[in-house]
Parts: sequence; C-alpha cells; structure tokens
Amino acid sequence: FPFLSRSLDMASREAFGIHDAAYRVGRTELLAWLNDLLQINYNKVEQCANGAAYCQIMDAIYPGDVNMKKVSFDAKLEHDSMKNYKVLQGVFVKRQISKNIEVEKLCKGKPLDNLEFLQWCKRFFDLNYAGDEYDAAERRQGRGSSEG
Repeated sequence: FPFLSRSLDMASREAFGIHDAAYRVGRTELLAWLNDLLQINYNKVEQCANGAAYCQIMDAIYPGDVNMKKVSFDAKLEHDSMKNYKVLQGVFVKRQISKNIEVEKLCKGKPLDNLEFLQWCKRFFDLNYAGDEYDAAERRQGRGSSEG
C-alpha cells in the first residue's frame, strides 16, 4: 500500500498538537529564523499577516510548487492578502497538508494568531525541508519590501 505509507509519512510530518515543543518557540527566535531564511528584516510576527512570508516558507520546502509571481509582498489591504493565502492554500491542497489556515484571523494581523501559525510553519519546515540552498531574494525577483 504505497499510498497509505505516503499518507502516514505525510501525517507524521504535519500532525503536531498545541502541546508540541514547536509552540514554545518564542517570537525572537522565530523572527531570527524567518529573517535568515527569507533574507528579510521583520521585527514583529504581525508583519506576516499578508501571507507572503508563509508562501515563501512553503516555496523553500517545495521548490516550484508556489507561483511566486502571484505572491504580493507589499499587500496591505485584506483583499490583496487573501490572494496570497489562496496561493498558500493551493500548496496545502497539492501537498495534502491538512492544517487549517485561519485566513480571516491571520489577515487581521493579531500577534497571537500570527505567532501560532508561524510556530506551526517553523515546525513544519524543520520536519520537511530537504536542506537545499534557498535564495529567497532571488525567488522574490526583486519584488516586495524587506520590511513587510
């Protein structure tokens, strides 16, 4: 049953609850990791609210699965951010990632919601990133603000 084993393997790489150590990673450590990975300069987790950073984390894990041309790094309005989350959701569907993305909450830029989702993304990254070289600035193709 190769499909079953693949499903179980994927489930083990995304299924971790709120009591997982991932949810004890603090803002400072998360932002240092995010800034290093994406070559940006965020100083608050709320700067992830437009969804662009989340898209780019998935782009690092799954090269070629994220249509980076559709990601708006300078999205300020909620409807522009929704487009980024649609791109992100497309990757989740393609890769059969069952994590619910609470777009409405994340778009509002509330610190706790974005902290928890970024913690989940970091843990998912740690479990799934193949370790290949990732040039975040190149993938953005000069688009987007480094300040978020």
